[in-house]
Amino acid sequence: VFVKRSLYALGASLLLSCFIVQISTPFFSVSSTLREAETAASAPMGIDAASAFFGASGDKSGPGEEFRSNMNSYFLAQRMWNKGWGSRIFGNGDLNEEYFNKIPKRQTISDRVSAFISGYKLYDYYSANDLQAYIKGSIVVRKRVYDENVTIITKTQSKDFAIEFMNAVILETDQYAKERLILKSNEIIKATYSQLAVSKNSMIASALASTINSEYFKIANLDNDLPHLLDVIDPPHSSEYPVAPKVSAIFLSSAIIFLFASILFSFIQKNKEDLW
Repeated sequence: VFVKRSLYALGASLLLSCFIVQISTPFFSVSSTLREAETAASAPMGIDAASAFFGASGDKSGPGEEFRSNMNSYFLAQRMWNKGWGSRIFGNGDLNEEYFNKIPKRQTISDRVSAFISGYKLYDYYSANDLQAYIKGSIVVRKRVYDENVTIITKTQSKDFAIEFMNAVILETDQYAKERLILKSNEIIKATYSQLAVSKNSMIASALASTINSEYFKIANLDNDLPHLLDVIDPPHSSEYPVAPKVSAIFLSSAIIFLFASILFSFIQKNKEDLW
């Protein structure tokens, strides 16, 4: 009787496991591997010293951390939003600006009740802030200590969309970093020219001129199609098999639960007089 009941339990667990697997949505892992981009040719002699003299030293954070910071920034999300990614994620994909700036938010009943009780107002439309939260919550940047490679990972139901979106994020993040530095260099050049026009000290004037040359050199290295922060080693690609749900774990855990329940039921049925 015990063996027969255990077989019934295993059969029931098998049916339940098959049902769970059938109704579960498979998630795939999409990843890309990046490496620190090769540095441009060194600046002419004297330029680095002049830049250091005026405190215009480079960013001390590594390319990986700078990439992560830029990728998670609102400004990157705004650029992606203006290219219609907000519409593709939160709406119907319409790239009409009048549409993707007025994508209505579908608030849950619990959110509406909480807002009513607490006295705050919910936003009616999606915005670049929501896209920023989506990027932060869906794309993970990993870098091991003493490892030059940076891995970008996300889990998704739609492999093709995730690959396209990750590739766009990588390219746009690098482009944003370059344009930000170019804008900074142009402002430094503008301010330095103003100081150079009124400077009467030859040494200071020479240092100011070197600073201008340094910033022009930076712009020349940035104003191109080459990667600035990280170079793509492995482009975004998807795993062949889903990473979730774990089919083997579902079948194994279900079998253990049903078998334990069968043993417990047999024990209670056999010793019910002693137990009660």
